Amino acid sequence: MRTLIGSFTLAAAWLLLGAGSGEPGSKPLAEVRDETAEALVDGWIEALGGMETYWKLQSARYTLTTEIYDPESGRLRRARPRYVTIARLEAGEAARIERWEGDDFIQHGFDGVQEWAVMNGEVLGSGDKDYDEARYVSGDVFYWIGLPFKLRDPGVFLHYDGTDEAGRHQVRVTFGDGVGDHNDTWFYVFEEGRAMPVSIGYREEGRQNISRTYWEDVQEVDGYVFTGRRVHINAAGKVWKILVTSDFVLNPELDPAIFRGP
Repeated sequence: MRTLIGSFTLAAAWLLLGAGSGEPGSKPLAEVRDETAEALVDGWIEALGGMETYWKLQSARYTLTTEIYDPESGRLRRARPRYVTIARLEAGEAARIERWEGDDFIQHGFDGVQEWAVMNGEVLGSGDKDYDEARYVSGDVFYWIGLPFKLRDPGVFLHYDGTDEAGRHQVRVTFGDGVGDHNDTWFYVFEEGRAMPVSIGYREEGRQNISRTYWEDVQEVDGYVFTGRRVHINAAGKVWKILVTSDFVLNPELDPAIFRGP
């Protein structure tokens, strides 16, 4: 894995785009912005070994723990681990997620065709929160372990929004119809000369404020590269949540039946 610091520059992209603009045969502004956004994301992917790194992932098992902190004291208030199994099947991307909520043991997932959920051995259906969220959560655990590679999926749109007041490049990510269950917007901020973004923000569907995160603890297991910690900060810059990926196993042998509901 090449270093994520100082491993990429936009100079080539700017030369490709030229002075821009208005000359006969020049590309529309929207298309130019897309090319620049793609160059930034592709530089990030290349620093991780290219798309060849992503295609190594056929299945995985890992723990995804949500840690909630008191922003003032910095103390951990609570933690919730989720035990995740994912695989690429002929039917599509499948997932199984298990967790405890108090005394309740909850399992839900998606087999590539149908979502399902079970609580304490009882089958759940439409109207039950864990059933209704099963498909979204299943896509989520596949998506997060697959970033930044998943940013090049069909239906994921990259937009270059220029530079901020510090001269950092801004890439906005939106999603087409049928991609994801929520119309959230993501914002990736890149410093010149650094492949990995220095800041990642997101605006949830229906909201105006942008929540900020930064990613750290990039790990490599058997040639696959992923982010170990996604740190969420509040408006004052204090940590209030961290998503921790641990116990990662690449390509374990799995029975596809584990992804099917009861």
